[in-house]
Amino acid sequence: MTTLVDAPDAKAGGWRAAVFERAPQAAAIVAFLAGATTLIAVAAPHLPRVAGLAAFDRFIAEFPELSAGVAGVILMVLANGLRRRIDTAWAATCALLGALALYAALRHAHLIAGLGAGAAALALFAARPAFFRRSRLSALTPGPRVAVGIAAALGAAAVGGLLWAGGRPGFREAAWQALFLDPHLGEPGRVVAAGALAFGVISLAGLITERARGRPARPAPDDLARVRALMRSAEAARPDMHLALSGDKSFIFVEGAFMMAARSGGSLIAMGGPVGARARWRDALTALRREADDLALRPVVYAAAPETLPDLLDIGFRIDKIGENAVVDLAGFSLSGKSKQDLRTARRKMAEREHAAFEVRPPPHEARLIEQLRPVSDAWLDAHGGQEKQFSLGRFDPDYLADHPLAIVRAHGKILAFCNIWTTPDRSHAAIDLMRYDPAASPSGLMDFTFTECLLWAQREGFRDFDLGMAPLAGLPDAEDAPLFARLGRLVYEHGEPFYGFQGLRKYKDKFAPRWEPRYLAAPGAWSMPVVLAEVGLITNGPPALRVRLGKSGAPT
Repeated sequence: MTTLVDAPDAKAGGWRAAVFERAPQAAAIVAFLAGATTLIAVAAPHLPRVAGLAAFDRFIAEFPELSAGVAGVILMVLANGLRRRIDTAWAATCALLGALALYAALRHAHLIAGLGAGAAALALFAARPAFFRRSRLSALTPGPRVAVGIAAALGAAAVGGLLWAGGRPGFREAAWQALFLDPHLGEPGRVVAAGALAFGVISLAGLITERARGRPARPAPDDLARVRALMRSAEAARPDMHLALSGDKSFIFVEGAFMMAARSGGSLIAMGGPVGARARWRDALTALRREADDLALRPVVYAAAPETLPDLLDIGFRIDKIGENAVVDLAGFSLSGKSKQDLRTARRKMAEREHAAFEVRPPPHEARLIEQLRPVSDAWLDAHGGQEKQFSLGRFDPDYLADHPLAIVRAHGKILAFCNIWTTPDRSHAAIDLMRYDPAASPSGLMDFTFTECLLWAQREGFRDFDLGMAPLAGLPDAEDAPLFARLGRLVYEHGEPFYGFQGLRKYKDKFAPRWEPRYLAAPGAWSMPVVLAEVGLITNGPPALRVRLGKSGAPT
């Protein structure tokens, strides 16, 4: 089990902040390289012994070499714990580097290697505040990438030992088992075998003792009431905070703020950033990491807004852009001008030819109205796979829709389309969530009409801006020095149009002249990003892992 103690303030500035940020990654690299170098070096016993210690050598035989080989493997295993800022990994690595410094200096009279290991141990000792997470050593089993690295180091050690033995007298005539059993030729093979045995034991112990991945707890009876209260007083609130009421998420609370999250695969994925007091956002993000550690999951924040980035970076998340949200500034929104010709035409056509009428119904809603909307929603679902999405989108559910204004388009008394609208308590931001219409019975221009009327309604109501949602993978950098994740995303954006319509979606939203706000994916480590993005897709499109019905009192039922 891994827990967090109070982390040093990474914003303190100066060399302490630099050490806090960079020490874990640097220490992980040094420990892995020290382990690999030690393993390879002791598998090729060509270094001279210290004069006068021959009797001591005979007494202890090959125990130092075998121990050093095992220590090399353990150091490589500990690299993963150092990267995660685990305090027990720090202590064990300091001890092993100190022991290897003595081994190199006294056993082989290799002062440079001894001084190097000793200096690394002292530097790691000085960086103690950067390693503040607590965990048992038994939990620090190597991950797949570390395991491949250790296997490569063992292979390099075996090749080095074989090359050394090949230059010794009697090698050509010796049987293959002599590479392990011969008193002289078999010394490198025994070191490699000891290291491989240690690696196998550690990996097996990890498989046996590995904690099963957990799931976040279902909301308690009073959690929804607490969520609603924090939403009403939230600072810098975003409209998507209403996804907390969709019934498919658990909650992580700190004093004055919360995060909503759900498990997908090996990740605990939070939707958006913290909700609540701005001063408690970092505490909420830290609590997300703690909860993920307790559940043996990877902490993830999906669709993080720009204002959350400083806190995410300060607590060790890796950030990658995943798209842009189209946000219309309502103060300057107008239907005049050549660029809005299509919107004016659609609006006039729907009003004059279809006799369309637009209205926004504030909550609460009568059950009769919800049942009138249901056939439209069912027709839309039938045309789009038949299954509601979840997590990052709302769903057609009377309890969920009861919290939001409903925008409805009618023609000749028949409902053609509807959507629910998210609003923030300070009435600064509004956004469209669920958008439903009957594709078989919808006249051309219906969507343009609906979006335009929603924008004009929000403008009349005094909202500052209106969010039309994300254009996935839009706005990713295409420079040669862009991150690999961004370049891959850009490739999908440019060539994946037949499968999703990335560019078409952005082009459609562009007709409303929005500003494009970036959204980000935050996770610990660049290599995990593609896996995390796939897990987000699964949780959005897959069957619900958690579904809590929301009563009017705010308590789950």
